[in-house]
Amino acid sequence: MHPLNHPRGRLWPFAAILWGMACGIQAEPTLLTVAQGSAWVREFFPPSGAKELERLVWTNPPAQIDLATLQIWNVRRPWPIREWHWLDAPAASMPTDNRQPLQWQPRAIPPPPSAHKELEIQLAERLSHAMGHSLTYRLPDFNWNAFYRVTVRGIGPESIDAVQVDLNGFLRIHNGTSAAFPKARISLVGTDQALQPPPKPFGLLDLNPDTALTDLWLAPYRSAPLPPVAYPLATEMALPPNGEAEFQFARVVRKPAQITHVCDSDAIPAPTPPGGLPLRRMLLIPNTTQMGLGFPLPPGQADLFLGAARGAPNQSGRVYHTPFPGMFQLDMGVVNTVLASRLVGTEEALPEGAKQVDYTLTLVNRLASPVRIQAVEKPTTPMRWSLVRSSVPCTKTTQELAFDLTLPPQSSKTITYRLRLVARSQS
Repeated sequence: MHPLNHPRGRLWPFAAILWGMACGIQAEPTLLTVAQGSAWVREFFPPSGAKELERLVWTNPPAQIDLATLQIWNVRRPWPIREWHWLDAPAASMPTDNRQPLQWQPRAIPPPPSAHKELEIQLAERLSHAMGHSLTYRLPDFNWNAFYRVTVRGIGPESIDAVQVDLNGFLRIHNGTSAAFPKARISLVGTDQALQPPPKPFGLLDLNPDTALTDLWLAPYRSAPLPPVAYPLATEMALPPNGEAEFQFARVVRKPAQITHVCDSDAIPAPTPPGGLPLRRMLLIPNTTQMGLGFPLPPGQADLFLGAARGAPNQSGRVYHTPFPGMFQLDMGVVNTVLASRLVGTEEALPEGAKQVDYTLTLVNRLASPVRIQAVEKPTTPMRWSLVRSSVPCTKTTQELAFDLTLPPQSSKTITYRLRLVARSQS
């Protein structure tokens, strides 16, 4: 019988095609997850065709590699390693004669890590190399920072027309190691240090609860660390050794944006000085795929340009972490054309023992175009409060009231609401 007519022989052409496809697979780009202080690397190696491997030799590994984090992966899972050693490790130095006097020479700068050429890895189990393998490890001395250039069109001194925005996001990565990545797919992990509360004094002096004759020196309270956020940008770039690389990861061209004015009761005291106080103008860009984004945006510095991105920026600020879906927010500063004033009435006693108080919020729009206003009221009272009535619909939470409205051009709006105050229970 001809081999191809045999039931097993008919499978040989199909197996040969699969073997050829496996041998023709190119290695994927290196995955580089950059954190603040280090980076996790995953390098892919093409298949060699061997069915059972017990030994791998890695040529030219990074000099600063953290070998305690080294792992070998097949397609789905990490492969157990029995041992590893350097093939070109220097010979052990001969022991010195104890009868000779000791000579000590100071060394101010530690020597750089020796660059080994080959690392031999012995596997605990046989590995099929039909689909290749990958190595994951950690490298120190990596860092990143993001910055944005935002250009807004449609804002004039007397009106706000249809606002369009251009947004360009750039990422700068620092590589302090001797490892070069000519083609890497970048992702980020980190926290926004601007959200961390400022450090408190060294300590506080307090009375000892056991005896008033002694004092206690209390250590300052340490706030909980911020949870890290992952930014799977998956952008390919070339990262040189001992240097920095910069690339663009976000681009929005001539897309509509929203302008809102924030009236926060923390910034607008009651009673307000005559004439009112200006509100802060916020630029809102939806983080959606329709806008050309559609992925989490890392925090960073932002330069704002009005009309065109020429010359010095109109102002600079900071953008916080923007989730997806979410809203990219940029503070554009205070404006003297949209004002607010607040007034708090006197507390009136009620027959059942509670109290009530009236609040008045006046908003003024001096522009020739309508404006959107978000008013946030946070009643400053030690008593427990509840909303009795409001002249404008609002959203109520346990700590604040939120009003969202649009003010016509050259107009004003007065919002009044009443709160019922009840003394908190003493426990």
